[in-house]
Amino acid sequence: MSETSTRYGTRRGPGRRLDETRVVDAAIALLDEGGPGALSIRSVAARLGVLPNALYTYVADRAALERAVAERLIAGADPALLADPATAPRDRITAYARALRTTLLAHPGGASLLMTAPMDGPAAVLVGELLMRALEDAGCTPTDAARATYLLIVTVIGAVALEVAETDGRAPLPPEADRIAGRQAALAQVPAEALPRTAAAADTMAAWIGHDQFDWMIARVLDGILGHADRGDADAGTGAA
Repeated sequence: MSETSTRYGTRRGPGRRLDETRVVDAAIALLDEGGPGALSIRSVAARLGVLPNALYTYVADRAALERAVAERLIAGADPALLADPATAPRDRITAYARALRTTLLAHPGGASLLMTAPMDGPAAVLVGELLMRALEDAGCTPTDAARATYLLIVTVIGAVALEVAETDGRAPLPPEADRIAGRQAALAQVPAEALPRTAAAADTMAAWIGHDQFDWMIARVLDGILGHADRGDADAGTGAA
């Protein structure tokens, strides 16, 4: 580590040149260790051993820091999965949805952050473009493809955020089987006399946070989107089902 002189004495600084990659690395490490509440310009600067002002060259404010983290997570799910012309459009969409879930569960603090962070950087825009292309390849009109893109993004991020909300938001999460078992134990206390449907569906509800439920949701959403396209329904706001 290098050292710099401050009015309070010697301060240890970063051992190599600061750049946006290192800033985002530090931000994600903080999210992993402390959950979404651990992230701030000041905490990232402290982790890097610099004063907060040193970060403003790379992230102008908290929103810019969150945008950069969102970009890293979205890109980490490999948008190229959406672009493979040799793969059927539906399979491309499903592959990226699964990859994004996996990436967010590896960095659960980021899952909560994506509910509020600006998602308008190059990687996010590219994912939107590729989703629309895949949906159009599957038969959607451009307007329906644009609407369906938003629906899919909300479905994936919302599902993962609800899954993470039942944890402390720190990485690594407990194994999925353990988290489902905890939900089963809680649902076993539901009084069957008062809530017969909930009690009967307890095992299914316990697995709401699992990969099987996630795949089911993506499949049903795509069934609706592509079924609508197959029928050739108008895509304007007509209320058509």
